[in-house]
Amino acid sequence: MKTKFTFKAFLPPLLLIPFLYLIISVIPGIFITKNYNTPLFPRIFIPSILIFTFFILFGELRTKCINVAINKNEIVVKRFFGILTKTYKTSEIEGWKYSHLTGKGGTYEYLYLYTAGKKVVKISQFYHKNYFNIKNYIQGNFKYLGYEKLSYIDEFKEIFK
Repeated sequence: MKTKFTFKAFLPPLLLIPFLYLIISVIPGIFITKNYNTPLFPRIFIPSILIFTFFILFGELRTKCINVAINKNEIVVKRFFGILTKTYKTSEIEGWKYSHLTGKGGTYEYLYLYTAGKKVVKISQFYHKNYFNIKNYIQGNFKYLGYEKLSYIDEFKEIFK
């Protein structure tokens, strides 16, 4: 069983390119200027927002835009659209939890697979069109560990792990 991306899963990589371009083109222009009358706030605020947004999008791409193939004996996780591949034995997986993320676009469910008390796989309804098929398979084959309340602090920390 293999996950399939929704159209929304292609937005973070597509947005990364313009943000990288803005960082490369705008930031040097802000700091390498002969006009010293420019207020300090935009010189700090604009680069900070651009870099922060870039890291958030990169983290979304790294942690949530993943392709997962679940076989009888292993789970293969491909990050960055197949560039990085990690394989877990199904015997290593302790179980799964789920949580809900509510935003302006609606409420989406996330499913986490755990190994040694750590989240190793994050499958989301937002990024995967066959999320409920994958969830049904996981429910039948792995131990349920409970509901995990969504923490934006934990989500932010996972971006930089």
